[in-house]
Amino acid sequence: MQKTIMLGAVAYDPKVLPIWDIIRDYFNDRGVRLDYVMFSNYEAQVEYLLSGKIDIAWNTNVAWVRCHEQSNGKVKALLMRDTDIDFKSVFITKSNSNIKSIKDLKGKKFALGSADSAQAAILPYKFLEKELENINDVKIVRFNSDLGKHGDTGKSEFDILEAILNDKVDAGAIGISTWVRMIEQGMFPSDEIESFYTSEGYCHCNFTVLDSLDNNIQKVFTEMMLAQDPNEPIIKKMMQMEGLNKWVKTTHKELKGYELLTQTMKEQNLINNNW
Repeated sequence: MQKTIMLGAVAYDPKVLPIWDIIRDYFNDRGVRLDYVMFSNYEAQVEYLLSGKIDIAWNTNVAWVRCHEQSNGKVKALLMRDTDIDFKSVFITKSNSNIKSIKDLKGKKFALGSADSAQAAILPYKFLEKELENINDVKIVRFNSDLGKHGDTGKSEFDILEAILNDKVDAGAIGISTWVRMIEQGMFPSDEIESFYTSEGYCHCNFTVLDSLDNNIQKVFTEMMLAQDPNEPIIKKMMQMEGLNKWVKTTHKELKGYELLTQTMKEQNLINNNW
């Protein structure tokens, strides 16, 4: 294949560059030319994909929904990490707060992360609405600390933890991967923080293309990514940094994992970038 495959990704952390260097070298060493473009935010990446300036975008779930809705469904999700399936949001509080369910949040301060984060803001607000008779019974406090990154940095979620520890809010929403990381890294005194709600599962990131992209490029990219050997040291290093065990095809079943987010983004007027 003569054409260089141009892939877009967002630089939300210094580890992003070595991840895509490894993937680029993996393709180039096997005779397929691939390069990548780094964006500072997902909104620019969505614009470049929809205008055909890049071939493939490594998108968050929010960026996927925007691509799908803004193109009238003329995009495809090729594959994703195994860890992007059945992703969840977790609500946390201090263990001595007497908050044991969402209904206990009435009259309390509840923190949401960045407004463009599916796991820490968009879907948690929906879950609160479903469980409470009146969302205004809860005082929402927002931490928009990494807008444009769709929550990838996790900064707003760590801000929520700090606010809970310092009694500035009573509880808050974070992604389950951040919750696991907080526990593993001992980011709060043992037993001081607990979770009281875990959401239903939904899907997170995927590789998005326009459905008009050359079928051979789609086929070659998908097959080569799926063929990566997680036991090969350099591939294992990349997968550890990117947080996956293996790549998986995005099928109709996985696409259903974006339906609730799509519905919620329409309700919250988030299909287009509002910030």
